[in-house]
Amino acid sequence: MVIATAACSGLRAAGAADLAPTDGDGAPRLRTLVLMLDGVPYTVVDSLWRAGHFADFRPPSKVISTFPALTEVAFGSIWHERPQGYEDRYFDTEENRIEGGLLEHLFKPAEHGNFRRHVDIGPGGVSATLAYVFPTPIARRELDRLRDRLLEEAPGDTTVVAYLMATDAIAHRSGREELVRYLLAVEQFLEELRRRYGPGLEIVLFSDHGNELIPTKRAPLEEALEAAGFDLVSEIEDENDVVVPRFGLVGSAFFYAAPSAESRLAEALAAAEGVELVFFDDSSGRVHVWGREGRAVVDASSDGLRYRYQPIEGDPLGLADAAASLRRRGLMDADGFAPDSAWLQATAETPYIDSLRRIVAGLRSAVRNPANVVVSFAPGYHFGSRAADVLVDVTGTHGSLRTESALAFFMSTHTAAPTLLRSEALLKHLPGRPAELVRAP
Repeated sequence: MVIATAACSGLRAAGAADLAPTDGDGAPRLRTLVLMLDGVPYTVVDSLWRAGHFADFRPPSKVISTFPALTEVAFGSIWHERPQGYEDRYFDTEENRIEGGLLEHLFKPAEHGNFRRHVDIGPGGVSATLAYVFPTPIARRELDRLRDRLLEEAPGDTTVVAYLMATDAIAHRSGREELVRYLLAVEQFLEELRRRYGPGLEIVLFSDHGNELIPTKRAPLEEALEAAGFDLVSEIEDENDVVVPRFGLVGSAFFYAAPSAESRLAEALAAAEGVELVFFDDSSGRVHVWGREGRAVVDASSDGLRYRYQPIEGDPLGLADAAASLRRRGLMDADGFAPDSAWLQATAETPYIDSLRRIVAGLRSAVRNPANVVVSFAPGYHFGSRAADVLVDVTGTHGSLRTESALAFFMSTHTAAPTLLRSEALLKHLPGRPAELVRAP
């Protein structure tokens, strides 16, 4: 069974003083639905809510996603699960080989994607892949499947966690207008559920990342690397070897190489068409940021609570005004470090929200096999599977450091959340205590 009883699933169970609502025959019925929507930007949901849709919900909150703003990493952050790699296809640094890929995505989603073990109802593997070729019909089928599963099987549960992936496919392939139409269909479905189970049914909606919602084309990175003397390979044997896992068509890319080749690799990538920012970590624990607007270094304190941004040439992250404001307000010490919380507020309206923390985490702790060099693309560019490039046209993507890519949403019929929260803080706003919601490994 995909849907388990609350007692064995680790989801919120009814206690003696908090009995589950029942249908007329006394059988427990659905009390809470947690619905995860892949790739739905905050701006789209906020505009719908302000127009009067999702009227039973509290105002949507902005959720700051990870960098890279990709499903495996982003949902992993929300559920406190660290994936093996940035995407389904990843490089195993210990084994020195590429793992995962399409077959595991199709047939072993629960084993490969750690966050998926918290999902009771999710997309089927084949449908999940076809969604990017036929987004609208697959999305309708996915919603019908969720409706059938809930109405047929959920009455034995009190809480169900469900996952709609086709929203991401629509954003990638069909654009904002089609995404809005589909979200209105989701709204109609949720209203149907509340009519069936009553206003006591709590519904929580959230997404993992946003989408820039503009057409993109492939960045010619392979050509740039080959011109710089690098060999694109599947395992690293010398300092000219570079491994580039490719899966999907997204706004960031990940490069594995010998440590001695990092700066030369970054130099070649920074000059490539479509590349906006390049990041790499050096042996002294400093993160280098190279871009068209200059170069800088990011430092983090050992406890991760303070950050420093030091422009070396120009201002690649555009943080000169933010840093000056922190200094004027006495929030920056003599060494240039300021509290993490202060940087969050100072970057909230910049092109790269919460950038320092997200960059450091993306290079060090977001995945179990972090890359040597990471690229964030300019709007209008993507990178990934060559086969996918042949099959589909991209009307929008995500994964870059940019705010539009990073801003997801959270909203609930019963629970009010802060107007701005980071993805790793979302779990505590789900119904029940986090310890009751997270299943044991």
